[in-house]
Amino acid sequence: MDAQRFVEELLKIADPALQQQFLTEHASSLDDPVAYALKAQADQFLRADIKRSLQVVDLLYHMAELTGNPGHRALGLLAEANARSIGLGLYQRGIDLYDEAAEIYRAQGQVVDQAKSQVGKIGSLMNLGRYQEALDIGQWANTILETHAQSRPRATLIMNIGITYERLGELTKALDMQEQAGTLYRQLEADGEAGLGSVELNRAILFRKLGRFEESIEACEAARAILARLGQRVEAARAQQSLALTYFVLGRYNEALACLDQVRDVFAADGRQRDAMLVELFISDCLLQLRRFNDVLDKCRRVRDLFGELGARYVVAQAIVNEAVAYAELGRYDDALASLAEARRIFEEGGNTVWATSTDLETAAVLLRQGRFEDSLVSALACAEIFRAHDSPVEEAQACLVAARAALALGQHQQAQNLTREVLALGEARNLPTLTYQGHRLLGALAAARADFQAALVEYDQTIEALERLRGKLMVEFRVGFLEDKEEIYQDAVGLCIDLDQPVRALDYAERSKSRALLDLLAQRINLSVQARDETDRVLVDELLHLRAKRDQLYRSWDSDEKFTERGWIASGDERQQAQQEVLELENQITERWHRLLIRNADYARDAALWQVRTEPIQPYLSPDTLLIEYFIVHRRLVVFLVTDAAVRAVQLPVEITQVQQLLQRLWLNLGTVPRSVPAQMAHLERNARDLLAQLHEFVLAPLVDEMSGRSRLVIVPHGPLHYLPFHALCDGQQYLLQQHEISYLPAGSFLRYCQEARCNGSDLIALGHSFEGRLPHTVHEARSIAARMRGCAFVDNEATLARIQDTSAQCRILHLAAHGDFRPDNPLFSGLALADGWLTTLDIFNLRLKASLVTLSACQTGRSVVGGGDELLGLMRAFLSAGAASLVLSLWAVEDRSTARLMETFYQRMVEGETKAAALRQAQLRFIQGQHGEAQTATSYTHPYFWAPFFLVGAPGAL
Repeated sequence: MDAQRFVEELLKIADPALQQQFLTEHASSLDDPVAYALKAQADQFLRADIKRSLQVVDLLYHMAELTGNPGHRALGLLAEANARSIGLGLYQRGIDLYDEAAEIYRAQGQVVDQAKSQVGKIGSLMNLGRYQEALDIGQWANTILETHAQSRPRATLIMNIGITYERLGELTKALDMQEQAGTLYRQLEADGEAGLGSVELNRAILFRKLGRFEESIEACEAARAILARLGQRVEAARAQQSLALTYFVLGRYNEALACLDQVRDVFAADGRQRDAMLVELFISDCLLQLRRFNDVLDKCRRVRDLFGELGARYVVAQAIVNEAVAYAELGRYDDALASLAEARRIFEEGGNTVWATSTDLETAAVLLRQGRFEDSLVSALACAEIFRAHDSPVEEAQACLVAARAALALGQHQQAQNLTREVLALGEARNLPTLTYQGHRLLGALAAARADFQAALVEYDQTIEALERLRGKLMVEFRVGFLEDKEEIYQDAVGLCIDLDQPVRALDYAERSKSRALLDLLAQRINLSVQARDETDRVLVDELLHLRAKRDQLYRSWDSDEKFTERGWIASGDERQQAQQEVLELENQITERWHRLLIRNADYARDAALWQVRTEPIQPYLSPDTLLIEYFIVHRRLVVFLVTDAAVRAVQLPVEITQVQQLLQRLWLNLGTVPRSVPAQMAHLERNARDLLAQLHEFVLAPLVDEMSGRSRLVIVPHGPLHYLPFHALCDGQQYLLQQHEISYLPAGSFLRYCQEARCNGSDLIALGHSFEGRLPHTVHEARSIAARMRGCAFVDNEATLARIQDTSAQCRILHLAAHGDFRPDNPLFSGLALADGWLTTLDIFNLRLKASLVTLSACQTGRSVVGGGDELLGLMRAFLSAGAASLVLSLWAVEDRSTARLMETFYQRMVEGETKAAALRQAQLRFIQGQHGEAQTATSYTHPYFWAPFFLVGAPGAL
């Protein structure tokens, strides 16, 4: 039989021992064609199945032992070198094997084969940063192969030389080498098809670096098509990886992350740890833009560890640069500069000018943050020159941006203007919103500096439009972090509109910056639930469910035997530290996998029609007796929008937010003291609380009294730290605000429409009460009492389960939960309530589909949220609103068991009597203020705001 058929028969045998026996039995048939066929098979498996590639290598070595032919052993050495170096990233081991094969050929006088043996070695040398050595060997081998008309190995050699030039930043020369290689591969027709796929992949990389993005995408797609057709799954994944990096440069971060997630799975399934870890580095590039800096540091540490062991210093240095950027964003400037110096040393030693310059540019950015404007300007301008000389337009534009910011800070406005115009020209020509938003931002600042406010507003508007294009391309949960450092532009726009007496436009900008991710969830009906929308999601979903169950089991071990009467408590103590650390690690894994699942299913991020933020009208949803009071912080100063059904006014308050925060901290100290105090201390604490609430009233409400007069209903829209202020408890010295007005809250004014138009077609009431192992007995009584009043169903203790909520919540009109609560400021995705069979967390709530007019969370701190970028409120409130609740009753701080049960009973009784939700809550709280819920037999008074003021209504305030 011929050699190819012989190899096919050999590989049909599954057992390696039997394969070797087959070779032994057919020793007389083992000739050069069989050896070359085995080598070709090993290289083919290299692209799709590294384990099988190494198994064929073992067969080659066994054949060489049987034949005693040094040439057969040389082929085995080359096949193993490819597997170790190209497949597994063991570059030095690969070099040793290539050299051992070359020595065999040299000893036999086979100079052509000796040259061929060095083709793969070029890549290994390059990955170890030994660029000049790679080029010298490449030139020697190219001369021999050209002389002997060896087109196929010569094409591969030229391709590898081109990659080396790319690493050195000589992009034009690198592209020319790839074009030469492509010509040779095309001449080989079918035999050169695989090589042509690799050339297309390399061209894609070079086009991206040259700023030719459409050509880069076309080359990626061409490479992927060729390699997939040839069954080279791993190489096709590399083409997809390159496509992801081009998407990244274009600001299409979600598409980049989705591609990288798929690529990582391909590499991991084939046992390619090195390639899978390299994907983590590319993912960290995206995460830097999304401001997930701790995730970046974790990924880069793991990349450094693995590639450091492999000796791949180029990759290590790239990881160090990303670490440095993360450090700078976290304010750790000394760490950032030290890391950049380390990375630069590595790039400089490898002769990589472009990457060394990239570290200089990041250093210039750090100097800018430190206020060293002159040093930053000089360094950034030098970087721009080097990038221009190396045909790196995007990097050049980034250098110009840093230089322009430094020039602006130095008052060198004309230079800043010229540099910014260069950036915008490139950004607009190449459709790069990452550059255009920064360019327009700088032009706006320059216009404002020369008091041309109309021109500044035009630039700010374009800045925001470009920003929102970028934001709209993100998976919705990543939009929060993305806006963290970009809120200032909205503040500039709002402040400028107010100065220009344009309050309606100012309010529109304010609304565009507030809780947009939650509004997107509602407007676009985005599904954040943990479910497999595709069969490829199944493994990820199963992992999530397993991790969640494990986390819940551990979390329950934090329970305490201590007596307490509050409906919220976080365990502490040395004996729980290990369990706590395990839980935190599990939560990180759950969050990471959940985000991966959402990235895979973020099709909405590709819809250009959804990139433009549109605010919802407010005035049509306001009744004549209602005033909406929306706060907005503009560079530490408080602005208030006063919106009625007929008009919009803007008022600048004579106070800075820091003054409010100081008083707010003192108020929270007072509230935290109440549970630990004896009755004799209550009068003093209540007087102190009223004094603080009066001072806060003076700051944020007193200037608005005339506007509020005659308005029976107020809708409060806080901003920033004001989300922690109980406005309804503010005191004018005589009365609390809720004694004068009916009050509700919203995360943003645009929610008025969604709350009032919510589909509340559920029926009946479902009340769950869980006593937390008997420690909160009034939760059970509360659930039963409310169910009786509302003619609903109560499920208490062992019946108060997650499964019960999942089964009944979609049908109920009112959902009432009385339980032990836990607010997690470190990770609000795991804030939740304790039920009989586990915790109902924020993540679980995203799985619900509600039709409820009212959800009441009668537990501690259920209304506390982490205020994220874009004033996004991360926690239970956001999850329930996104799940479809029209309104929520929540708590700002820890609540006492007995008094909470009484307040809730009155609240529901008032609704039975026909009151609206807001009016009923107000009446229940007024009873506490009036002293009608105290404990005479124990001299306990519940008039302190601690007992009645934590609860507030968010959303639609009207009738059930």
